[in-house]
Amino acid sequence: MLLVLWCLFFFQVLTDYSGKPFWVNLTESEPVGLYRMEKFNREIKRGDMVIMGIPKKFQSYAYGRKWLPKGWPLLKHVGAIPGDQFCFRDATFLINGTPVGPVYPVDSQGLPLPHLEGCREVPAGHFLPVATGVKTSFDGRYMGPVLQSEIQGLVRPIWVFKVEGKP
Repeated sequence: MLLVLWCLFFFQVLTDYSGKPFWVNLTESEPVGLYRMEKFNREIKRGDMVIMGIPKKFQSYAYGRKWLPKGWPLLKHVGAIPGDQFCFRDATFLINGTPVGPVYPVDSQGLPLPHLEGCREVPAGHFLPVATGVKTSFDGRYMGPVLQSEIQGLVRPIWVFKVEGKP
Protein backbone atom coordinates (compact mmCIF):
# COMPACT_ATOMS: atom_id res chain seq x y z
CA MET A 1 0.00 0.00 0.00
CA LEU A 2 2.82 2.38 0.85
CA LEU A 3 4.42 1.72 -2.55
CA VAL A 4 1.13 2.55 -4.33
CA LEU A 5 0.82 5.82 -2.39
CA TRP A 6 4.43 6.70 -3.16
CA CYS A 7 3.87 6.03 -6.88
CA LEU A 8 0.72 8.19 -6.91
CA PHE A 9 2.62 10.99 -5.15
CA PHE A 10 5.51 10.66 -7.62
CA PHE A 11 3.17 10.89 -10.66
CA GLN A 12 1.40 13.89 -9.13
CA VAL A 13 4.74 15.66 -8.65
CA LEU A 14 5.66 14.85 -12.26
CA THR A 15 2.33 16.24 -13.43
CA ASP A 16 2.70 19.40 -11.34
CA TYR A 17 6.31 19.93 -12.43
CA SER A 18 5.84 19.29 -16.14
CA GLY A 19 2.29 20.57 -16.47
CA LYS A 20 1.45 17.38 -18.38
CA PRO A 21 -0.60 14.59 -16.87
CA PHE A 22 0.74 11.09 -16.72
CA TRP A 23 -1.22 7.90 -17.27
CA VAL A 24 -0.39 4.45 -15.94
CA ASN A 25 -1.75 1.67 -18.14
CA LEU A 26 -2.31 -1.63 -16.36
CA THR A 27 -4.46 -3.30 -19.03
CA GLU A 28 -3.21 -5.73 -21.68
CA SER A 29 -4.80 -3.86 -24.60
CA GLU A 30 -1.70 -1.70 -24.97
CA PRO A 31 1.75 -2.07 -23.40
CA VAL A 32 1.72 -1.85 -19.60
CA GLY A 33 3.62 1.20 -18.41
CA LEU A 34 3.79 4.94 -17.85
CA TYR A 35 2.57 7.37 -20.51
CA ARG A 36 2.57 11.17 -20.77
CA MET A 37 -0.66 12.72 -22.00
CA GLU A 38 -0.58 15.75 -24.28
CA LYS A 39 -3.37 18.01 -25.46
CA PHE A 40 -5.26 16.92 -28.53
CA ASN A 41 -4.86 20.00 -30.71
CA ARG A 42 -4.11 18.69 -34.20
CA GLU A 43 -5.46 16.29 -36.79
CA ILE A 44 -5.23 12.69 -35.70
CA LYS A 45 -3.05 10.30 -37.64
CA ARG A 46 -3.11 6.54 -38.03
CA GLY A 47 -0.91 5.11 -35.31
CA ASP A 48 -1.48 7.92 -32.79
CA MET A 49 -2.03 6.62 -29.28
CA VAL A 50 -4.93 8.25 -27.45
CA ILE A 51 -6.78 8.30 -24.16
CA MET A 52 -10.48 8.23 -25.03
CA GLY A 53 -13.80 8.24 -23.29
CA ILE A 54 -16.02 5.26 -23.88
CA PRO A 55 -19.11 6.17 -25.95
CA LYS A 56 -22.25 5.98 -23.79
CA LYS A 57 -23.83 3.08 -25.66
CA PHE A 58 -20.76 0.91 -24.96
CA GLN A 59 -20.19 1.81 -21.30
CA SER A 60 -22.38 -1.07 -20.13
CA TYR A 61 -19.87 -3.46 -21.67
CA ALA A 62 -16.68 -1.92 -20.24
CA TYR A 63 -18.04 -0.95 -16.82
CA GLY A 64 -20.99 -3.31 -16.43
CA ARG A 65 -18.82 -6.35 -17.16
CA LYS A 66 -16.07 -5.01 -14.86
CA TRP A 67 -13.43 -4.79 -17.59
CA LEU A 68 -12.55 -1.34 -16.21
CA PRO A 69 -13.43 0.62 -13.08
CA LYS A 70 -16.39 2.94 -13.74
CA GLY A 71 -15.32 6.20 -15.35
CA TRP A 72 -11.92 5.02 -16.58
CA PRO A 73 -11.05 5.93 -20.16
CA LEU A 74 -9.51 3.64 -22.76
CA LEU A 75 -5.95 3.71 -24.11
CA LYS A 76 -6.00 2.82 -27.83
CA HIS A 77 -4.20 3.41 -31.09
CA VAL A 78 -5.88 5.26 -33.94
CA GLY A 79 -6.37 2.46 -36.45
CA ALA A 80 -8.32 4.38 -39.07
CA ILE A 81 -9.15 8.01 -39.84
CA PRO A 82 -11.91 9.66 -41.90
CA GLY A 83 -12.07 8.20 -45.38
CA ASP A 84 -10.47 4.87 -44.42
CA GLN A 85 -12.45 1.70 -45.03
CA PHE A 86 -12.96 -1.04 -42.46
CA CYS A 87 -14.55 -4.42 -43.07
CA PHE A 88 -15.65 -7.58 -41.30
CA ARG A 89 -15.06 -10.78 -43.28
CA ASP A 90 -15.24 -14.31 -41.91
CA ALA A 91 -14.72 -13.16 -38.30
CA THR A 92 -11.71 -11.04 -39.36
CA PHE A 93 -11.43 -7.27 -38.92
CA LEU A 94 -9.72 -5.42 -41.78
CA ILE A 95 -8.68 -1.78 -42.22
CA ASN A 96 -8.03 -0.64 -45.78
CA GLY A 97 -7.83 -4.30 -46.79
CA THR A 98 -5.21 -5.25 -44.17
CA PRO A 99 -6.21 -7.83 -41.53
CA VAL A 100 -6.05 -6.36 -38.03
CA GLY A 101 -7.34 -9.24 -35.96
CA PRO A 102 -10.20 -11.55 -35.11
CA VAL A 103 -13.73 -10.54 -34.16
CA TYR A 104 -15.38 -12.68 -31.52
CA PRO A 105 -19.12 -13.21 -30.99
CA VAL A 106 -18.74 -13.45 -27.18
CA ASP A 107 -16.38 -12.14 -24.50
CA SER A 108 -14.26 -14.24 -22.11
CA GLN A 109 -17.33 -14.71 -19.87
CA GLY A 110 -19.38 -16.08 -22.78
CA LEU A 111 -21.54 -12.93 -22.99
CA PRO A 112 -22.47 -11.55 -26.43
CA LEU A 113 -20.49 -8.70 -27.95
CA PRO A 114 -21.78 -6.02 -30.35
CA HIS A 115 -21.72 -7.29 -33.92
CA LEU A 116 -20.88 -5.28 -37.05
CA GLU A 117 -20.97 -6.62 -40.61
CA GLY A 118 -19.83 -5.67 -44.09
CA CYS A 119 -17.63 -2.74 -45.09
CA ARG A 120 -17.92 0.88 -44.00
CA GLU A 121 -16.02 4.13 -44.29
CA VAL A 122 -14.89 6.12 -41.26
CA PRO A 123 -16.97 9.33 -41.43
CA ALA A 124 -15.65 12.86 -40.94
CA GLY A 125 -15.10 13.75 -37.28
CA HIS A 126 -14.60 10.10 -36.28
CA PHE A 127 -11.76 7.62 -35.85
CA LEU A 128 -11.48 3.88 -35.36
CA PRO A 129 -9.79 2.88 -32.08
CA VAL A 130 -7.70 -0.28 -32.23
CA ALA A 131 -5.73 -2.11 -29.55
CA THR A 132 -2.36 -3.55 -30.48
CA GLY A 133 -1.55 -5.55 -27.36
CA VAL A 134 -4.23 -8.21 -27.26
CA LYS A 135 -6.54 -9.64 -29.93
CA THR A 136 -9.53 -9.80 -27.56
CA SER A 137 -9.56 -6.09 -26.76
CA PHE A 138 -12.82 -4.13 -26.87
CA ASP A 139 -12.16 -1.59 -29.61
CA GLY A 140 -13.35 -0.49 -33.06
CA ARG A 141 -14.08 -4.10 -34.00
CA TYR A 142 -17.10 -3.84 -31.73
CA MET A 143 -17.74 -0.09 -31.38
CA GLY A 144 -17.16 0.97 -34.96
CA PRO A 145 -16.17 4.61 -35.58
CA VAL A 146 -15.99 6.84 -32.50
CA LEU A 147 -16.38 10.62 -32.42
CA GLN A 148 -13.05 12.42 -32.23
CA SER A 149 -14.55 14.47 -29.39
CA GLU A 150 -14.13 11.35 -27.20
CA ILE A 151 -10.35 11.82 -27.40
CA GLN A 152 -9.09 13.26 -24.11
CA GLY A 153 -5.47 13.51 -25.19
CA LEU A 154 -2.62 12.05 -27.16
CA VAL A 155 -0.23 9.86 -25.18
CA ARG A 156 3.44 9.03 -25.52
CA PRO A 157 5.06 6.07 -23.78
CA ILE A 158 7.61 7.08 -21.15
CA TRP A 159 8.37 3.67 -19.68
CA VAL A 160 6.71 0.44 -20.79
CA PHE A 161 7.18 -3.16 -19.80
CA LYS A 162 7.37 -6.09 -22.13
CA VAL A 163 5.03 -8.72 -20.80
CA GLU A 164 6.27 -12.27 -21.32
CA GLY A 165 4.52 -13.83 -24.31
CA LYS A 166 3.45 -10.45 -25.73
CA PRO A 167 5.15 -8.56 -28.58
